[in-house]
Amino acid sequence: MQPDSQTSFRLGHMDDQISELPDEILISILSFLTPKEAARTSVLSSKWRYLWTFCTGHMLFNEDEWHVDWSRLVTQINEIMKLHKGMSLEGFTIDFCKVCSVEDIDHWIEFAAKKRVKKLQLVFGSKRIATLGRCFTKIQVRPNLNFEYLKVLWLVKLNLREGAAMNCLLSSSPNLEKLCLCDLDGLSELLVPSLCLMLKVLHVVRCHPLRKLEISARSIEEFRLIGFRVDIKIKELHQLHNLRFGDRRHRHTTLSDLMAHLFGILPMCQLKELTLDVWTWKQPRTIDVKQFGLPKLNYLRLAIVPTEGDEMLSWMYLLEAAPVLHTLEIYFCWESGFVQTLAMFDMHRIQPNRCIKVVKAAQFVGLPDVDTQVVKTVIKHVELLEKLIILPYSEAEGPELPVLTSGMKKQMNDSIAQLRDEGFLPSGVELVMERGPYN
Repeated sequence: MQPDSQTSFRLGHMDDQISELPDEILISILSFLTPKEAARTSVLSSKWRYLWTFCTGHMLFNEDEWHVDWSRLVTQINEIMKLHKGMSLEGFTIDFCKVCSVEDIDHWIEFAAKKRVKKLQLVFGSKRIATLGRCFTKIQVRPNLNFEYLKVLWLVKLNLREGAAMNCLLSSSPNLEKLCLCDLDGLSELLVPSLCLMLKVLHVVRCHPLRKLEISARSIEEFRLIGFRVDIKIKELHQLHNLRFGDRRHRHTTLSDLMAHLFGILPMCQLKELTLDVWTWKQPRTIDVKQFGLPKLNYLRLAIVPTEGDEMLSWMYLLEAAPVLHTLEIYFCWESGFVQTLAMFDMHRIQPNRCIKVVKAAQFVGLPDVDTQVVKTVIKHVELLEKLIILPYSEAEGPELPVLTSGMKKQMNDSIAQLRDEGFLPSGVELVMERGPYN
């Protein structure tokens, strides 16, 4: 249906009214749009032609919106940066998976500093998939840059020409609240200064050259460290309540060794949420609950690697150290391939658990004598269970994951159907199937 003349007049009049608004208000409205969306308004009239160049919102460049190859995107990013006339930006983000090497992006970082950005994210390649030995571009942070307004910094798959540059950047970021460094090369020593008074979240993931990590900032609430042989020096973290730790070189041979290491450097007693990459660590005897107690722990997530002919249940000793634990999540890591059998473990040495209410099994394949058996054993051990959550296996977690055959897919569905059987789950236990971040 075509609009009548009166409707057309009203619409045209409304457009004129919007154009009559002060430029400051129009710029504020445009700042809620992405650069691509805001730039499209330049064709409305001469008044709108350059308004978008004064936007103060989040300058976001990703594959969802920019359907071009990497070289073309770099050209367009540089053009938009040259045209921008605003004094500040809320954020500057480049998040692109299909990246070719870039000779020099230092001017992007300098642009972000000049525009007083609050959020700076340079993410090259997938944030969820490890690409060992592959950093897409080199950066060099000049020591005289001022990041006084920066609150969030996220760098993924970058090669630092000078490792000390990162420490200079942190020293000029007094209002930083979240720092995430993933797959960085050239960073051998990371110093998080006490100057970062507002820092709440610190993630250091797979920065393999890193050998020393010194944390003087005391306001950190969430700390994630996954890497190889990092010497850690921490002063005081009285507000820490969420920890994820993984040492994939297996420096600690037992779970007790790992706990002794963590209790030696971190205030573990105050944790409410804990994630451990257990991998192949075993525990031959009961953990000393008095020495390694976790009195406030509410959520425990364990990443474990099924290994042919090995046992996979001795980590359950850890449950005895957490008297108020509510949720237990088991994440099955299949990077080394699927296995068929596990060694037996004497569950008589494990005390029944009467505090856990929710058990979650992620990357569940349904192998009868492997993950299915683990889930069944845990359920029998948790006496007051209220909910069982299953997240089925997904190959999208990473390119290194094995592919399920049609027969294995059928077996997975059969195992899930078995879990649904009223005769298996205790009365009153709810079974929930999820397809969350793993699917």
